[in-house]
Amino acid sequence: MKKILFLMLATCSSITIFAQADTSDNYVKRFTTIPGIMVNTLPDSSTFSNENLKKGVPFVLMFFSPECEHCQKETKELLAYKEELRNIQILMVSPAPYEEIKDFYEAYKLSAMPNIKVARDVNYKLGSIYKLKTYPSIFVYDNRGILAKAFVGNVGIPAIIDAVK
Repeated sequence: MKKILFLMLATCSSITIFAQADTSDNYVKRFTTIPGIMVNTLPDSSTFSNENLKKGVPFVLMFFSPECEHCQKETKELLAYKEELRNIQILMVSPAPYEEIKDFYEAYKLSAMPNIKVARDVNYKLGSIYKLKTYPSIFVYDNRGILAKAFVGNVGIPAIIDAVK
């Protein structure tokens, strides 16, 4: 009986010791540069891709849901920091249905900020690349297109501005 108990304890210990480490949070390290982007922007469903990114301009990729309260708060803050963000290209992406995103776009008057594009991630292609777990998820790239900082959840616009500096 002692041998069986010892064997079970040794087996459980070795399984625990040799189990793979959870690398799910290390996915961000794969995106030290901006991955391929192909989304449909509002209000006209035109295609937005990496070719639309302005060279030498910091880029913020924000994944959101129109129903997410934290996303709504971040969006209100974006508008409040309009002047500080004018030289940063921002792409807000959601997998939500087009009508929900359009309502969000209009409700927050995002067309008033020409540096912000709002887009639908059809079939969740871009979101699955980043393996998103929550909204908002924000990826800040510097003016060379190198990942400066990644945020999960509501962080506040000043943190995003600081990450670009």
